[in-house]
Amino acid sequence: MFNSRNIIAAILAGIAGTIANSIAVSAALGAPLLDLIFSFGREAVAILVALLLIPIFARMEGAAAWLTGFLTLAIVPSILAKTIFAVPAGWTMVLIVNAVYAITAVIVYVLITKRTAA
Repeated sequence: MFNSRNIIAAILAGIAGTIANSIAVSAALGAPLLDLIFSFGREAVAILVALLLIPIFARMEGAAAWLTGFLTLAIVPSILAKTIFAVPAGWTMVLIVNAVYAITAVIVYVLITKRTAA
């Protein structure tokens, strides 16, 4: 389950998701884009959360894996943002921008793992 291919895929998924999330936050709230993209803390949390895709996709298939991965990657960072990092934006905005992270990360993870599995 936790092999080098899946770990690298999750890392790249977390990075891609953070870039997409940063673009969404910058567009919606006017925050400096490059500061968001190159924030070590944001990248670290995004990668750690994206590692959850490994057991999700190892134990589930099809739409259930996609939906569970999306919901997990949208909800967990949103809870962290509001409770640990005290993000002042409302819950709706936090969930929306983290949904951008989630869908991007899931797509990247699946594309990498499916491509290398063949």
